[in-house]
Amino acid sequence: MTSTGVLVAAGAALIMLGAAWLASDGSGSSSGVVEQADLYVVEVGSFDITIPASGELAALEQVEVRCELDGNNNALVEIVDEGINVAEGDLLFRTDNAGILDKIQTAKDNVVNAENTLRNREASLEISEGYRKSELQKAQVKVDQAELALKSWEEGEVLREREKLDLAVLTAEREYDRLKDKHEKSKTLFEKNFLSKDELDSEAIDLLRKESALKTANTNKEIYEKYTYFKEKLQKESDSNQAIAEMGRTDKRTAAELRSAQDNVKAAKATLDSRQEWLEKFELQLTQTEVFAPSDGMVVYGSTINRRSRGDNEKALQVGSKLYRNQLVIVLPNIERMAADVKVNEALSGLIESGQNALIKMDAFPDVLINGIVLGVSVLAEDGGWRDPNRRDYRVEIELDKDHNLPLKPSMRAKVDIFVDKVTEVLFVPIQAIHRRGRDVFVYLRDGDEYVEQLVQIDRNSELFVEIVGGLDVGDQVLLVDPPAGTVIRPLGEGSNDSQP
Repeated sequence: MTSTGVLVAAGAALIMLGAAWLASDGSGSSSGVVEQADLYVVEVGSFDITIPASGELAALEQVEVRCELDGNNNALVEIVDEGINVAEGDLLFRTDNAGILDKIQTAKDNVVNAENTLRNREASLEISEGYRKSELQKAQVKVDQAELALKSWEEGEVLREREKLDLAVLTAEREYDRLKDKHEKSKTLFEKNFLSKDELDSEAIDLLRKESALKTANTNKEIYEKYTYFKEKLQKESDSNQAIAEMGRTDKRTAAELRSAQDNVKAAKATLDSRQEWLEKFELQLTQTEVFAPSDGMVVYGSTINRRSRGDNEKALQVGSKLYRNQLVIVLPNIERMAADVKVNEALSGLIESGQNALIKMDAFPDVLINGIVLGVSVLAEDGGWRDPNRRDYRVEIELDKDHNLPLKPSMRAKVDIFVDKVTEVLFVPIQAIHRRGRDVFVYLRDGDEYVEQLVQIDRNSELFVEIVGGLDVGDQVLLVDPPAGTVIRPLGEGSNDSQP
């Protein structure tokens, strides 16, 4: 028998059993007679092992649309209705832009003022650069002039003055020597009465003058070499050094003025850049007062998401609502790719893995089954909250096949059967045939019109069937309900009830 056949047969059997159980008040046949529907004939077959779970639908892909405006007082003036489908490029919502328009105008005025300031400071910088160049040129001319004056004095004036003084000494010496010789000769002529006393005295006076002139020439030369030369040298060198020092002071002073002008330009540029950035930011924010759909999808308000996920009392978005920066305004789930988000108990979670098949049924469409495939199991478990803190569940995501035309929406309730294994060609019985007493597992095995509590060995099981690995044979009939009173001829512990290997 195929797994499908087993499931169908089991379902029919369960329905019939339920009807019989209700008719007998849940205690078998009221007349003490077991109906044929209460018996199950053991046979070899196959069945699926499934894990049932429940949860809700969710979109595998969704786009979050958030408020990108600064502040927390951005009033909605228009918003698309929740639940409708929108196409990429459709207007989602619009906020009041009056405040941003005022900010843009103020920012434009600030940019104009900053541009004017920058131009003025650039002009001042240009003037400072020209002034520095001119002042340095003037200072360099003075340095060059002082150095040339020193060199001219050393190589010209000093030589000329020394030659002049040497010539004066030499001239004075020769005049003195000439007059001295003449005066000696005049003395001889005077003695011989060839020269008068007056003429001799006149020559003596001239000789004294020449001697004095010679002394004066030597003194002038000595004074020049000892004093005047060094005095003039110190003055010339001082003039040169002063010119060089003044050039250094001019360089530092004009460099400082130039740096100040450059810093002023940099500050003006930074101010202009900052104000342009603010203008661009406000202009960008103006474009963000109208938000369009980045992709196709169904509109879900962020307030709805928050109420569901956090239990907030947040009011639904509407015209007049105030938005804050980064607030989740709208979510656009892609309803073309839907998944069932269900919870599975921790004890069963280890049986589930990616790629397993599943069947999904929505409460909204109870007559339709949709195939699905397990995408994965959450890494961490979730507790049961304050209602059941000891409960541990794992979330399982199951993607739905697309071959359906159902108008599915996120958050629709769904029931899921996850196929974790398939048991083939084994003995099995319905799960309601199994009974337990302590560690013993047994069935009520038919023996004529009576029943034996037969120990069995079981292995794998599903929600409907249990694999029998010992204790029963093909063709055995087991009771699916409690036996009528007085029909159990061999309870456990009396006679041979051992399970067969």
